[in-house]
Amino acid sequence: MPRKKTKKRKKKNNNTFAFKGQGINLGGQDEFFNRFEKLAEIAGCKDACKLLNKSNRMLMYLLRIHLTQPRVDKGEPISKEQAKILAILFRHWRERRDIELIKGGEKISIGDVYVIDCFIYFLGKEDNGFDLEAFSSAFKPLIDAYDELDSPEDLLYGMYDNILAMLNAVGREMFSIKTEFVQKNYPVSGVFHIVKVKHHRLVKRSISIDGKRRPIVQFGWPIANDGIWNLKIKSDEIKDIYKGDKKELEVYIQSHAIKRFEERTKPLSLLYCRLFMAKLFRNYEVAQIKGGKIFLPLYYSHVKIGYFIADIIDEKVIIKTFLFVTHHSTPEGEALGKLTGFGKLDISYWHFDSVTSFLTNSPAEGSMIKKMMHEAGIDKLFELNKLIESNSDSKDVDWVEVEAYIEKGREERLLIPEENYC
Repeated sequence: MPRKKTKKRKKKNNNTFAFKGQGINLGGQDEFFNRFEKLAEIAGCKDACKLLNKSNRMLMYLLRIHLTQPRVDKGEPISKEQAKILAILFRHWRERRDIELIKGGEKISIGDVYVIDCFIYFLGKEDNGFDLEAFSSAFKPLIDAYDELDSPEDLLYGMYDNILAMLNAVGREMFSIKTEFVQKNYPVSGVFHIVKVKHHRLVKRSISIDGKRRPIVQFGWPIANDGIWNLKIKSDEIKDIYKGDKKELEVYIQSHAIKRFEERTKPLSLLYCRLFMAKLFRNYEVAQIKGGKIFLPLYYSHVKIGYFIADIIDEKVIIKTFLFVTHHSTPEGEALGKLTGFGKLDISYWHFDSVTSFLTNSPAEGSMIKKMMHEAGIDKLFELNKLIESNSDSKDVDWVEVEAYIEKGREERLLIPEENYC
């Protein structure tokens, strides 16, 4: 019988070289340099890559940093699903191309910035074996563009902090990450960025509010490598209502305030509400003291959406509720009431008290109601529909009818004697 024909096995390309007697894997080298050449092309100096010989490329590749996926140590109460989501987000955001290397040019990712950083480090090596002046001149556009960027570490850790803020709910158990850089020579040579997920318990207290004991939790978010960052307010920022000796007061929050925040910001993305809140409070200055209470404004991107309202109790700042920006107790709500004659019930009746009313049809430019909203400081709410994708059914508001209602109220008030007017 004739022999069966068998397919000839392809020789496996391990792409390795000897290092101290052991094989080191160079898999991925081609992909790495294809991306480097693309970055040089974006900067306008792709031809300079011809100066890099095989030895240069290998050394540069060995100096790269491996950005690894997060790990969960045994005993940490972090679910596999939670760790998986975190890994997906880290990988996705690292490779999001939203960084401008050259103005008007193709955008790059955090991973790309690390590729350029590897090249910059390679240039500074004493044993790189080339004419530094010639290389620096040829790659000058790429080097100059890199110098204008934030450092890769700042970009990476800023990304970590943003994702941690989005995924951690205030008032619940939290998790953060701990990182380190480890040099390895085998089986893959390079610097490995190790990320470990760490669990953090809430700081809980019980405090007397209006004669009843109420649970409160410390107000803060996780920060990469620094555990939980907790908001504190300097006493000189609230000196109108605080006369104690402390230089700063810790901030706590009631569950009622967390619930109201989550209810009253619908249908805005809760993830982004948390993100914008964390970004704001990390660099926070108290905006206003009103009626003996502390008003902490919240924004969705650049649009003010409401306030956390806090009191000082037992040398602590206690956040008790969240008010939508048009609420009759806020500065904007008061201004709107004076301009329109709206009372608390009117605000509710015309659906001025919810985000959804401002995600649909904006009143016409130049209309009376639009001017009133501008004067009250709430007209920017109509920009929210450009910032989110909402699938909820928003209630359309007939702005012409609202104007007619306001005018009717104005006419009725004019009939009231001045001494009885309020």
